[in-house]
Amino acid sequence: MPMWTWAGETGRRLRAAGQEELADAVTSLPVLAEAGETVRVEAVARSALRRARRLVAEAGEAGVPGVLGPATLHYLAHWPLAVRTGALAEGGRALDQAAAAAAEEPEPLAHGPLPVSALHTLVACHANVDSRGTTALRRELLSARRLAGWERTPAWPAFTLARVNLLVDEDAPDRAEAELRRYEHTATGPALFGAEGVLTLVRALRYQDKHTEALEALDRMEAELSLGEPADPRRTSLRRTIRFERARLLSWLARIGACDPREAITVLPTVEEAEAFPRLRPAWTEAVENLVSLGSVRNDWRLGVRVTTWSRYFERVGAPRRGAELALAATRLAAGRGAHWVASCSAQRAERLIGELTRTEEIFGDLAEARALVGGMPPVQPLAPADRILEFLRAQPVEEINPEQQAEQVNAALAAMPHDTPLLAALGQVGRTLMLSDAATAPQWRHVREQPGDQRAALSLLETLLHDNDTAGVRTLVRTLAAGALTSEDYRAEVGAAASARPAG
Repeated sequence: MPMWTWAGETGRRLRAAGQEELADAVTSLPVLAEAGETVRVEAVARSALRRARRLVAEAGEAGVPGVLGPATLHYLAHWPLAVRTGALAEGGRALDQAAAAAAEEPEPLAHGPLPVSALHTLVACHANVDSRGTTALRRELLSARRLAGWERTPAWPAFTLARVNLLVDEDAPDRAEAELRRYEHTATGPALFGAEGVLTLVRALRYQDKHTEALEALDRMEAELSLGEPADPRRTSLRRTIRFERARLLSWLARIGACDPREAITVLPTVEEAEAFPRLRPAWTEAVENLVSLGSVRNDWRLGVRVTTWSRYFERVGAPRRGAELALAATRLAAGRGAHWVASCSAQRAERLIGELTRTEEIFGDLAEARALVGGMPPVQPLAPADRILEFLRAQPVEEINPEQQAEQVNAALAAMPHDTPLLAALGQVGRTLMLSDAATAPQWRHVREQPGDQRAALSLLETLLHDNDTAGVRTLVRTLAAGALTSEDYRAEVGAAASARPAG
């Protein structure tokens, strides 16, 4: 019995016992988690746990025999962390909590078969951190020794698919496909893995460049969804995932000339959808980059801002491989539209994130190619003398304003006037617009450290740090300014003492 079946049956039994709120929580939590509804998952799980614990304290399991026990309590407590490592794709940020939950998890059959597992959440968290670099660790977590007893629980299909995904990350997608094909013609296989099994198969096929076969698998899955129960709460979420995967596959086929680019554009989800679902952002970026290479999608600074924002999101949540991959995409896109500063900053971010990874041969090759693109870009030509560049940029018509071009010109002027406060403030402003405020702070920091008494420069740096929610940077700035003020006071005191000690006349 897979987890989804367990949830449905448990919900029906709770509803039959008059526990409508608990029944709704049990059936809705995995759906909300799949949709990335973090706040609602937290609220529903917290409320349901309070009610379930109160019922257990008052009447024990007698109220709903065989249902209102440790397994259900464990299930309700599972989802707030699961949505973070699932739909939100968190890695290092959730790792300590995931490891603690797995360490405290009861034996899988101690209180009846557990329907979900914190150990599986920990495996997903490690995969988010570095899919190709954590394979040995995940192999140990998914070993027969660690999974003993889980094969007789509703959580087992998820563990099986985690092992299949591990094969893909170990550069054996053919073995992953073969493993899934073994279940296709069995009586229980398709029902056991459901939609997750199809999506895992699609991933294994894509890694083998079997894009047409992967599309056929998505077609079958979508047809089954259309024939299924109209009120299926998962339908919207699954159809969304299918669209993202279909766009990624079709865009690649269009890039190699195997299909019309219009097919890929037709199914491409909106950027707002990708923004709302972090787990799906890499697929959208890959599809758009393929279509940009064909001239079918406009490559402008707004696209650069979006990809940079997503790269920084993955950096922030401790998923460096995804962050590096998106930073490399941002580099290539920026180089294609001639945005030298954005391309350079993105390449630096990618290099920094790659430094946190293992098994980096392939991605280092991608970095070398991106660096070559940046190195081949023509140098920036100043549009006005350094001391008049801000006046020139402010005089541009609104419809002609391009923040990336402004950043190029401001940086070129700063090369000649590195301590010009208005230029530093302008760089902070355009850096915030391009979501490269962390890169814009470097010259600002140099100036403030050398001239801590420049209040305008300090305020501009503070604004940039606050825009980035960089609390550590704000604390460092306060210490820097305090040290500078103290030094100035000491200097004035020494001058005053020397003047007082000077002989009269």
